[in-house]
Amino acid sequence: MWEEKRIGTVWETTSTDIVAMIDSEITSLAKKLGDKTYYIGQIGSYVIIPVGKVFVIGMVSEFRKTLIQFPEGTAERFMMKIILIGVLKNNKFEAGVSILPTADSIVFLLEDKDIKVVFSAYQQFDFSLGLLSFFENERAYLDPNRFFGKHLAVLGSSGAGKSCTVASILQKVVQYPDTRIMVLDLHNEYKQAFPTGAKHFEIAALELPYWLMNFEEMIEMLIDPSDENASIQISLLQDLVYAAKKSSNQKLSEVITVDSPVYFDLNQVRSKLHFFETERTTLGGISKEGPYYSKLTRLIVRLTSKMNDPRYAFMFKLRICETTDSVKPLMMMFFGLDGKSKITIMDMSGVPFDIVNTVAALLARVTFDFNFWNPNRADLPLLLVFEEAHNYLSTVEGGSKAARRIVERIAKEGRKYGVSCMIVSQRPSEISETILSQCNNFVILRLLNPTDQSFIRKLVPETFSGLDTAIPMLRQGEAIIVGDSIPMPQRIQIDFPNPPPRSADVKFFDKWKQAGAKTNVSDVMERWWSQKRS
Repeated sequence: MWEEKRIGTVWETTSTDIVAMIDSEITSLAKKLGDKTYYIGQIGSYVIIPVGKVFVIGMVSEFRKTLIQFPEGTAERFMMKIILIGVLKNNKFEAGVSILPTADSIVFLLEDKDIKVVFSAYQQFDFSLGLLSFFENERAYLDPNRFFGKHLAVLGSSGAGKSCTVASILQKVVQYPDTRIMVLDLHNEYKQAFPTGAKHFEIAALELPYWLMNFEEMIEMLIDPSDENASIQISLLQDLVYAAKKSSNQKLSEVITVDSPVYFDLNQVRSKLHFFETERTTLGGISKEGPYYSKLTRLIVRLTSKMNDPRYAFMFKLRICETTDSVKPLMMMFFGLDGKSKITIMDMSGVPFDIVNTVAALLARVTFDFNFWNPNRADLPLLLVFEEAHNYLSTVEGGSKAARRIVERIAKEGRKYGVSCMIVSQRPSEISETILSQCNNFVILRLLNPTDQSFIRKLVPETFSGLDTAIPMLRQGEAIIVGDSIPMPQRIQIDFPNPPPRSADVKFFDKWKQAGAKTNVSDVMERWWSQKRS
């Protein structure tokens, strides 16, 4: 039985990998075992090497034909590099290799039935994202506690299937009674994927009161850092906001800080800014300018424009959230504590682009702070899904410092407080390395940009080496999963979501060939003017 699975012997051994030589008797790289044909040397396929009573599991990362010098002369042979990823002991898989194969150890193919043994310890959770690419009808099982609880990243180029992958993953947990997930949906893709079990909020139509912002978020929204008076504006704004919060919340006045999520009157703050901007004093018949005279102009202009712009009405034109206590039902809606949803979809498609950063920072921070102060946080694990994360967690110029800092904090400390994050992006190289380096699990779809590919190689474990060459060639919806939630790096065809998100590309050519579909310009303009989307 074992003899028919033999394919070669170990030629070289290092601390992390080995090089094996394919037996000279093997003339075809297609080997039939039972009813299935296996292809020797397929990148990402697996081999098994007996070492005493232990079986070492390896993954093929490189395959080549080369000339070898033997005592009897030179011969052309097939060689393959194998990454060592774990061992089978007493029919149980253990990640990591404590004993290394020696030269001339025999290398065997890993069959479908062998891979079941590797995943047997993970089948108890009955949680699988899809089928193993190299093992027909075999599912890849994961430890969902580690997968969701230790931060994860879903990375792939546009069109690789990120939205479908995210929808598929979340659909697998929306059925459970206490699932708590918030999705920051920049393009209104996910409403269609969750007809039940989820609640959809158009943030532009929802009240997200300005007084929930902490002071750092206010600065990012209202202060122009290029203004020579920026430091003066920040100092005065801090004093005024703090005073306004204290005067509006007498019962909490002893414990309030400038960051407390309590109501205050922004018009009062603006009026005082106007006063200081134009303040003059007369002493001995001589008129003298105040210390802030003409130094607050940009701050006042930015604040006034935000307060008067109808696009920002969801923050500044409050009808419901006009008291501090109004935040309680808002939190219940956010986290599904009203019993009406398991997944909260925050549709940010109607949010002005220049404020997306602030809204993302606010939602992330409120989620973290809520569980930070929640004594029963262990009973309320929260997952934050950051769609198109490169738009607001970027390290490049123009990225949001407030959003990046809070998500970096969640990445470093969130697990202690029951808050985890899923980073979804097509440009991982632009995202804060601090955030991605804290992710313990990666779902890597097709990535075409060489910079992004190189960035990924720096983040993932050594065992990923070899599979990285397959990243540009993955099929749509096919992913390489790496992390401590899975026994070994795996190439998996992700289950297609049902129903799918609204993320399909427009088929330009097919549409151009058809006749009959007309655009109602009047309807489009009316929607544009009234800011109403479909």
